[in-house]
Amino acid sequence: MMSPGARQHEKVYAELKQALLAQRYTAGRDLSVLQLASDIGTSVSPVRDALHRLYGEGLLEMGEHRGFRLRTWSVEALRDCYTWHGHLIRMALKAGGAAKFDGPAVDGWAIDCGTIDCASPDRIVAAAERLFLRFARMSGSGELVAAVRNAGERLRAVRLVETERWSDCGDELTAANTLAASGSAQELLAAMWNYHRRRIRAAGVLCEAVSRSAPD
Repeated sequence: MMSPGARQHEKVYAELKQALLAQRYTAGRDLSVLQLASDIGTSVSPVRDALHRLYGEGLLEMGEHRGFRLRTWSVEALRDCYTWHGHLIRMALKAGGAAKFDGPAVDGWAIDCGTIDCASPDRIVAAAERLFLRFARMSGSGELVAAVRNAGERLRAVRLVETERWSDCGDELTAANTLAASGSAQELLAAMWNYHRRRIRAAGVLCEAVSRSAPD
């Protein structure tokens, strides 16, 4: 059984992670441990512990004076992350082979993800994360699931600006879900290759858009 202290550390970690993923803090600006502790209503110890964990997950980078700050994207780093995510998804789909797709059937897609063609950017991004996690689970590998989840979290802010650049992000997800549900393995692999190649090629533009969209 988890001790009260450990539960508090987990609670602070979860709250801080959610705040960072929701972009409540400015990328590239050093985070104040005291301010974060005040925002969450806790002591500094669990905040420091959470920051170290989030740094290990790639959501933070080193700031000045051995502190931390929300990571910023360089074009090279963003291109690398998209490439890594693409490799993970292809590995998951190939490992899954004939495994039954555990996502929604084609006629259940709108129920699961909302009316995807007119959904808000937040819902499209959430739908992408859920769909890719389902692909990862088809592999039967917990390591692949964890890696896909982590890459998706790191890409969340970028995926939001993807919806501003491209109006068909929801259509891409719908098409991938349809191919997965129909069992068209080679077509799905090709669709995923096109999905990631599109973003790798646009890494510079997307990186600039993320910088412009960061809160002041």
